Amino acid sequence: MDFIIISVGNEILSGDIHNTNAAYMAKKLTRLGHKVRRIITIPDDVEEIAEEIREAAKKADFVLVTGGLGATHDDVTAEGVAKAFGRKLVVNKQVYEWLNKISKNEDAVKKISSVPEGCEIIWNDVGAAPAFIVENVAVMPGVPAEMENTFEKILERFEEGSYYEKSVRVEGFEVRIVDRLNRVVEEFPDVQIGSYPKPGYVVVKFSGSNEEKVKNAVKRFEELLNDKR
Repeated sequence: MDFIIISVGNEILSGDIHNTNAAYMAKKLTRLGHKVRRIITIPDDVEEIAEEIREAAKKADFVLVTGGLGATHDDVTAEGVAKAFGRKLVVNKQVYEWLNKISKNEDAVKKISSVPEGCEIIWNDVGAAPAFIVENVAVMPGVPAEMENTFEKILERFEEGSYYEKSVRVEGFEVRIVDRLNRVVEEFPDVQIGSYPKPGYVVVKFSGSNEEKVKNAVKRFEELLNDKR
């Protein structure tokens, strides 16, 4: 399946925090044989949230959104998602009753309980705000532990694909292997090949859904590396 990941938060755009949530989800999805088409970061703005989610929902099989589900003034993701699909923002009775048992702050409880009408609630076992699903969009809290808790539940819905990867370490700089690497890229269009320069060496990663093709691409690359002509 194709996924788009959307991270909501001014704190990400300002560089105050690292976007570990997107990396966590992308790695999990990739290793389960799925494809992450884009990772998008947007501000805490209702209009921008609605626009990005509306477009992403058309382009991907499923969209994963994190951030902005809390009780503060800048937590507006639920409102943006509701607007994206033309739904009302309503107080979910079950969420409200559960939160009311752990907090007497009526404003906070009501805000966190307000979700797009008709959405499916995904309970959060380690925090207050639940995740929810609207059509082909899942929205999760931004706190990493809470995101992971709800994401793992959502992930169970998707059938695993096949995936295989192998890395080759090459000493020296990228420039010395680029010609041979390009030949392998041309010869194996079905294999994803990435080159990652490190201090003093390069890691070349080969990956794809067909294990045999990946292994053959690695073999071909190693043959070219050993060819002294």
